[in-house]
Amino acid sequence: MKNYIEEVDENFSRFYNALPDGINSAIAGLAEYNEKFKISYRRLVSLQAWRGELIEKIASEGAESFFKEAQNDAIMSHSLARQGAWRVALMSLRSCIENSLYGLYYFEHPVELSQWQVGKFRIGFTEVVNYLGKHPNFEEIGEQDSGIEAIKSEYSTLSKAVHGSSNSFRVTKNGSIEGLNVISIADLGAWSTRERNALIALNTIFLTMFKYNLQGASNSNLRKAVSLVIPEKNHKLIKEKLNINLRTLPKPNPV
Repeated sequence: MKNYIEEVDENFSRFYNALPDGINSAIAGLAEYNEKFKISYRRLVSLQAWRGELIEKIASEGAESFFKEAQNDAIMSHSLARQGAWRVALMSLRSCIENSLYGLYYFEHPVELSQWQVGKFRIGFTEVVNYLGKHPNFEEIGEQDSGIEAIKSEYSTLSKAVHGSSNSFRVTKNGSIEGLNVISIADLGAWSTRERNALIALNTIFLTMFKYNLQGASNSNLRKAVSLVIPEKNHKLIKEKLNINLRTLPKPNPV
C-alpha cells in the first residue's frame, strides 16, 4: 500500500508531465490566429522604442527601470496569451499599465523615488492618475484626448478580470488546472482588445508627457513605432493637440 508521500509524488509526476503537453497543445491550437499575435507584436515595438529612443536618455536609472518592467509585463502578457493562459495574461497587462504610470511619476519625482527605493514612500495607481490629470501637459488638453480617460477605463476593466471568480482555476482530480492552456477564440479576442486599447492609451499618455521631445523632425524612429499603435484616424488629433506628426506607414507586401 502506498504511503501518503508516494501518492503526492505520483500526482506531481502526472502534473509535471502534463504541463508541457498542455502548453504545446494550446500553442498549436492558436497557431492559425497568428495574425492577431503578429499585430500584437507590432504594438509591443512601441514600448522598446520609447525606452531605447528617449527614456533611457532622459530618465534616471531608477525611473527607467519602471518602463523596462512595463515592457517585460507586456511581453509576458503576449507570451501567456500565446499559450492560452488568459487570466494571467490580463494580469500582466494590468501590471504593464501600473509600471508605465509609476515610471512617469518617478521620472519627475527623484526624491520620492529615492524614498521608494528604501521602502519609505509608496503611491497608489489612483494617486498617480490624479497627478497626471493635473499635470500641465495633460490639463491643457483634457483627460479624453490625453489618454487618461482611456487608461482609467482599461485599468478598471482589467481589474475586474483579474479579481473575478477563481473557479476556472481550480485543480481537477487528475491534477490539471482548468484555467490554463485554453484554446478559446473568445478569450483571444477579449485579450487582444484589452491589449490594443491599453497600448493605444499608454502611447497617447507618453506622447502627451514627452510631446516636446517629438515635435518637428525629432525622434523619427520613435514616431514610426508609435504610428504602429495609434490608429490613423487619431493622427490628426495628435497633430492638433500635441503638434506631433505621426505617419501612415506602408502596408507590408503580401507573401
